[in-house]
Amino acid sequence: MMQSDALMNKKIQIIPVAETTPTLDKELRDWFRDQFGRVAYRWAEPDYYGILSVDEQLAGRLAVFDRQISAGGVIVKVGGIGGVATKPQFRHQGIASALLSRAAEFMKNDLGAEFGFLLCRPEVSPVYAKLGWTRVDGPTTFSQPSGIETYPYYTMILRLTGREWPPGPIDMMGLPW
Repeated sequence: MMQSDALMNKKIQIIPVAETTPTLDKELRDWFRDQFGRVAYRWAEPDYYGILSVDEQLAGRLAVFDRQISAGGVIVKVGGIGGVATKPQFRHQGIASALLSRAAEFMKNDLGAEFGFLLCRPEVSPVYAKLGWTRVDGPTTFSQPSGIETYPYYTMILRLTGREWPPGPIDMMGLPW
């Protein structure tokens, strides 16, 4: 189940993680580790990778998660976004924006998600805000091997349907992404 769009010399694909080759999987995991370094939390494994290639060279990546979470005690179907990264030589060319836009279409049309959902640091939130993502109040909690943790930064959503986001505490009902 590979989805792709070709735009001039750019190609965007949404690929199920189970269908990635071992070489591509290793490259994407190594890139995540190089980009984000040591992380404070144990993160969920993605369901899909979104990748953008320019002239057959990998330029951008993100992970997509097909999940249900609780917001204000109400179960909500979300498409989660994580690990958004653009290689340095491709930055400021709209790579992340193109990937996020394609991922939003995929989450709505293919996953049937009501909202996009992501966690981010304040300094990167403008990238998402310009694409229609909005910050929601939490607190946002998730599972860790040591117990329940509260995310200290921003939680953002993207409305994919006409449904209003339920106000109140957010429980990711598992590991974060």
